[in-house]
Amino acid sequence: MLDIYEYDKELQELVERVVDSLGGKERILNAQSFRASGEMTFQTGEKVGFDLYYLKKEWFRLDHKTENKSELFVRHGREGQIKKRDTQGVESIQNLKGLKLNEEEQFNIYENNLFDYENKKLDIYYEGEIKVGELEAYIIRLSGFNYGEEMYYISKENYRPFMKQVYFLDGKYQSVINYTIDEYVKMNGVFLPKIIRLKKAGQTKMIEFLSYDLSADFDEEFFLN
Repeated sequence: MLDIYEYDKELQELVERVVDSLGGKERILNAQSFRASGEMTFQTGEKVGFDLYYLKKEWFRLDHKTENKSELFVRHGREGQIKKRDTQGVESIQNLKGLKLNEEEQFNIYENNLFDYENKKLDIYYEGEIKVGELEAYIIRLSGFNYGEEMYYISKENYRPFMKQVYFLDGKYQSVINYTIDEYVKMNGVFLPKIIRLKKAGQTKMIEFLSYDLSADFDEEFFLN
């Protein structure tokens, strides 16, 4: 029993250090909605500007445009859509649900669930230590998601996550998204990702956030139009 107690205590202390290193639980969880703008770079070298809108309880929207097309990904509750429109005004719509919806969303946004894993009734585990390149890291695993589980790689130097993996597990179907956080930016006392590199099944892209608005205000109707 003592070993289990010490394990839980040390794991909680590690999570608290991670949360504190990013600005604290209160500041992060009080942000009910936010808007961010930036630039995506795809593996082809193509660059596109984007606007991202997020409202807690799974409301999410991402708009990005090039000279030849515009694309919108929106999630509202348990349903989502990808809408594409070319210069001729021709529009295609793809409806998404379940695992495919979760996978599409996760490939467009980074979320740190260590802040509120207890509220989400997730299970947490300490998976040991590892060296990634020159960086020494602690590994924390979260399970209990409807799509699978997550692994966080925590820097021993500053206790901020620099890598994350999301595992999508559904019977025979398995997929992994790898995130590498190259840089953080501090805003209103909170450390937010500035540059993230993502990789999934041969697809790669880089997301650079150029601005955040943590006081952005919009309601659920915004995501339905």
